[in-house]
Amino acid sequence: MTRFRAASDRLVDADTAVRRAEADRLLAVAGMIDTYPAPEPMVDSPAAERTVSAGAEGAGSVGEFVALEVGALLHLSEPAAWSLVHDVANLRSRHPRLWAAVADLRVEAWQARKVALAAEELSAEAARWVDKKLEAVWGVVPWPRIRRRLQGLVVRADADLARRKAEIARRDRFLSIRHLGDSTSVLTARIDTAAALTLEAEITRITTRMRKDGAQEPLPVLAARALEEIATPTTEDTTGTPGLPLADVVVHIAAEALDTAATDATNVARVLARGGDVGPVLVDQLADLLGHHRIRVLPVTDLAGDPSVDAYEIPDRIRRQLAIREDSSVFPYSTSRSRTADLDHTVAYRRSTPGSPAPPGQTRISNLGPLSRREHRAKTAGIWKLSQPEPGVYEWTNRTGRRWRVSRGRTVRIPDGVRYRNRRIDIFFA
Repeated sequence: MTRFRAASDRLVDADTAVRRAEADRLLAVAGMIDTYPAPEPMVDSPAAERTVSAGAEGAGSVGEFVALEVGALLHLSEPAAWSLVHDVANLRSRHPRLWAAVADLRVEAWQARKVALAAEELSAEAARWVDKKLEAVWGVVPWPRIRRRLQGLVVRADADLARRKAEIARRDRFLSIRHLGDSTSVLTARIDTAAALTLEAEITRITTRMRKDGAQEPLPVLAARALEEIATPTTEDTTGTPGLPLADVVVHIAAEALDTAATDATNVARVLARGGDVGPVLVDQLADLLGHHRIRVLPVTDLAGDPSVDAYEIPDRIRRQLAIREDSSVFPYSTSRSRTADLDHTVAYRRSTPGSPAPPGQTRISNLGPLSRREHRAKTAGIWKLSQPEPGVYEWTNRTGRRWRVSRGRTVRIPDGVRYRNRRIDIFFA
């Protein structure tokens, strides 16, 4: 175990070195921008260097040949070098909090560049608003969850831009069919999301029927067969023609939206379909997106409650409450979605034995947490130890003694030897 701990220490050190090197590279590019000589144009010469924008609005300007210098030094083409220059200029001018997080090694350089690119079309003020909203998540929330939130923030920051981009995307719809010559073909398409949801619901209905009829193939194979059946219906469907597909609409409301004095009237909903998260959508676009669906409105759940049952099986109301509180697995840095995860009893369920009845209320919110199947197995095997000192706070220990604390989707490494008297975390991920 000592050798394993030493190997894990080396891995952490190597990761820190990579992050430091990547951060230093961005800082060095910033230095190139700052020290690049101002253009001195030759009179009436088309070859004269010009001053151009270094990035998006508010990112400053620089000589247009700076990318040639950067590209030659880093073995990059001019377009790739310009992309790097733009990202660095945008980050430090439009995302100062994120720029500081990169320097502090709380966020990887490539992640920061993704944020800068996603917000590139926003105004400087809107980009800084997005930067402020993301400040608390760096280093404690895994990238896929940050990316999902980033998408919603960009939509909220400029609703008109979001509508224009959605209209452009609709105009760019396409369908490509490529025949492989082995009796199969590959379909690639961009279609309207409302139509995609309807198609997805129909495929789900057909694959469900296939399962009931005894089909054993993996789900992707069954989905392909279902699409073939839709295109060339040859089997008799005994279930009848379905009604309108069902959609659950989950609207996440940020805390500031509850402020009656706020002037921001942009409301964003997150639509959850059976196949996964559709993503952030402006509320006034819901009618177009879900006009051909039946909408199921679920009752509001009090997340502060701790309902319990005496049985091992978890009722839907408790499952739904936990999925709302924890939208992802509670394993450190996990990105597995809770709606498809196992619900694990933090303290293993004790069944009744002769002369020893099962303790009451073991299945309760404060003793449950969503885990992916592999995470669940590792915990059950005792390779990872888990405690839940209070509802929503999960403390993990691996076999080498390293510890992590997960709460509200945030993961924090607990330094060796540190004990927390007050375990409550008052940071929320809206």
